[in-house]
Amino acid sequence: MTATNAATVSVVTPSFNQGAYIADTIESVLDQEGVRVEYLVVDGGSTDATLEVLRRYGDRVRWISEPDRGQTEAINKGWRRTTGEVIAWLNTDDVYLPGALRRVVEVFASRPDVDAIYGDCDYVDAQGRVLGPYPTRPYDYVALVRDARNFIPQPAAFLRRRLLDRVGPLDETLHYVMDFDYWLRAGLHHTIAYLPVRLAATRLHARAKSVTSGAAFGQELVGVYRRLFARDDLPPHLRAVRHQAMGNVYYLAATRSFWEGAPRDARQYVAAAWPYASGSRRRSLALLWGLGTLGRAGVVGARVVRSALSRAP
Repeated sequence: MTATNAATVSVVTPSFNQGAYIADTIESVLDQEGVRVEYLVVDGGSTDATLEVLRRYGDRVRWISEPDRGQTEAINKGWRRTTGEVIAWLNTDDVYLPGALRRVVEVFASRPDVDAIYGDCDYVDAQGRVLGPYPTRPYDYVALVRDARNFIPQPAAFLRRRLLDRVGPLDETLHYVMDFDYWLRAGLHHTIAYLPVRLAATRLHARAKSVTSGAAFGQELVGVYRRLFARDDLPPHLRAVRHQAMGNVYYLAATRSFWEGAPRDARQYVAAAWPYASGSRRRSLALLWGLGTLGRAGVVGARVVRSALSRAP
């Protein structure tokens, strides 16, 4: 890695039993050129091939392996043990694209007002084949809050360390929406910029947390939004979108819980979403409620129908 810019990028990879993919992640960091990189893998005590892979890199990769309380604690631990002006985390499911870190450092150097940057990101499958783009969009904090859709792809997001100093670390009580929670907290008083360049890829596979979160995702998302709208420093224009935002949050929690096999939780979120909904949204909620009353059978049947429709010409 050759450095042409004074800024150091500190990248932390939280790791636990992802030996099948971690080499790709590591290589994508080590292959970055034109920037000084400080790289640390924080492993939670893996029992698979992860440590064997790490040892193969010798002194090219700094790593620690010890029990922790999960991914979020590992990231915070790693950030505390690094010193770079720019910080990020890259999961063992994900990779940086060539030249990504150099582009990020260049933008930070030209925009001293910016506290965080995010770019575009691809979804890839277990073999690394591109499935499609992550749904990013130009930055709009009101839309981020109102729509409850995280359009900031975490693998393609980077922070100045000063933002960490001011906003604080990731919330270690969260395991699925800690990144979204951070953008909501950071965007309230700090500048985030969108770089319309592909910077990373995130892998979708059967063991990925984003695929297996179940009802926990909905519980965390609802809690994050309740805390957000309880803040004393929330300006009036954000309080004005509370009704829309909470309706979207409960609807998202209901649909996510249902499709991930938790119909009872889905029905609870349907009931919470109903007062905020109208028109087609109420029809969708009514369908979810009805399918949810069938329990697991309703989920299985809905999956069969959705699969058949996706294959229809």
